[in-house]
Amino acid sequence: MTTTTGTAAGMQAGAPGMCRYPRCGNPARVKDPAAPGPRPGYCEDEVPEDRGDGTPVLVRHTAMTAFRRRAQLAGQPDQDRPVTAAVSRAAAIRDDAVAAMSRLAVQLSAVLDQLAALGGQLAAAGDPEAAEAQIEAARTEATAQVGQARAETASQAVARHAAEASAAEARAAAAEAITAMEAEARARRHAEQQARDAEAALHDERRAAAARIAEAEQAVTAVRAERDTAAAAAEAARADAARAREQDQQRHDAALAAATAQLAAANDTIAGLRDQLARDQAALDRERAEQHRLTGLLHDILTSRAAARPGHEGEDPQTAGSNGTSRRHAPPR
Repeated sequence: MTTTTGTAAGMQAGAPGMCRYPRCGNPARVKDPAAPGPRPGYCEDEVPEDRGDGTPVLVRHTAMTAFRRRAQLAGQPDQDRPVTAAVSRAAAIRDDAVAAMSRLAVQLSAVLDQLAALGGQLAAAGDPEAAEAQIEAARTEATAQVGQARAETASQAVARHAAEASAAEARAAAAEAITAMEAEARARRHAEQQARDAEAALHDERRAAAARIAEAEQAVTAVRAERDTAAAAAEAARADAARAREQDQQRHDAALAAATAQLAAANDTIAGLRDQLARDQAALDRERAEQHRLTGLLHDILTSRAAARPGHEGEDPQTAGSNGTSRRHAPPR
């Protein structure tokens, strides 16, 4: 009861045409004549607000944020379901009003019963003044009870009005929440559609990538086959080259052996020729010595003959010629 009455007082504190957000002095948003519905009750401006931690936060003044702010100012925990909270409070207020009216009806019934009993007693007593005084006292008490009942009824009416206003606020907050939820649902559907499109694009890309991978694998297989073929050809070429090198080496070794044999034979021939030349040179030297000896001997003979004769007048021409020829053809020493 006290919390609800304080909330109603906070709601009724704003002047008509002003924002109904707690402690907001801005005018409410002007209603579009073409838009259906009641006049807007909030400015819908973003105003910095301190939530108790010293850090200002921008808060848009709407029905939902006003509902939460009132709950915070009233010391109630933050509620994310304003419609449920407002319905619960309205039900509690309704139950209080029904109970108060039930108590008022019982009190009125008791007063009427008392008046009826008092009237019967006064009629039986036959004292008009005493009856009038008692009736006046009963009327005064009944009037006081009726006034109290009316006050309670007025209080219940105020509480009911506050509950209705709170319910209206809750309905506005619920409408805003539903609008936000619908926008979120549309955004989620849009995101899901984008996700499906992205998944389809990814699937197509994967298929294209798989096709490219298959082509690449085929190309790699072909390249590997060509590489194996080239490797086999190169191996065969290396084998042929090795056989050719081996044959060339064999031919070279054979030619080298033949050349070595020829060189050995040539060396032997040269050695024989050198021996023969040495023998010929020795024979020539002997022949030359012998010829030199004969030449000296002949010269000595001629000299002795020339000394035996006094002159050359009586010399035989043949002998002279022979001597001259011999002298001319004598080898040098």
